[in-house]
Amino acid sequence: MIPPPPAQHGTRAIIALVLGAILTISGPVLGVLAGSLATVPQAIDYVDNTIRIGPAGTVELDAGESVFLLAPVGDLEHADYRTCRAHTGEDEAAVSYEPASALNTLVNGARYESFARVTATIGGEYTITCDAGVDVVAAPPFHGAEVFEPFAWWTAGGIVLSLLGVVGVILGIVGLTRTRQANGHGSAGPPATPSTREGALT
Repeated sequence: MIPPPPAQHGTRAIIALVLGAILTISGPVLGVLAGSLATVPQAIDYVDNTIRIGPAGTVELDAGESVFLLAPVGDLEHADYRTCRAHTGEDEAAVSYEPASALNTLVNGARYESFARVTATIGGEYTITCDAGVDVVAAPPFHGAEVFEPFAWWTAGGIVLSLLGVVGVILGIVGLTRTRQANGHGSAGPPATPSTREGALT
């Protein structure tokens, strides 16, 4: 008599199912969380590069690089770009008008909006002065792509993890199904032998 095959417990299938479910649920969450944390250094750098012009401040600029001049929203009507100058020992940068919609930011909890732009003609350290009679800060242009690119990559990575989790769940379900089928087939026992006929012919 041949003994029945040992029952299969499907441990690997269970592990794949559990890990797949965890990745499916947590993948996007982890991606968004990591992406949000990745944007913090860029945001801190932007804040650090915001310089108060009171009434003068220095900014390091490359040739062709520019910074915005901003004033508090309540004082914006009194801010005139023609009262501002930017110069080095060798050159004077162009100061042009910029609408308030070009850039806005928070400085110590107060909202500031742009009214001018300083564009360097040569690289160097520029001294910016403004006689507008209002508080003025200089801030670099905001490049959203540079700030949010890490967020997008980490979020995409979280989605990929979630998709891998879905694959793991599918493989786990398939593995458990096959294990149950194998165990059900093995527990049926050996086939019955035909019984001897009673009253055999003598």
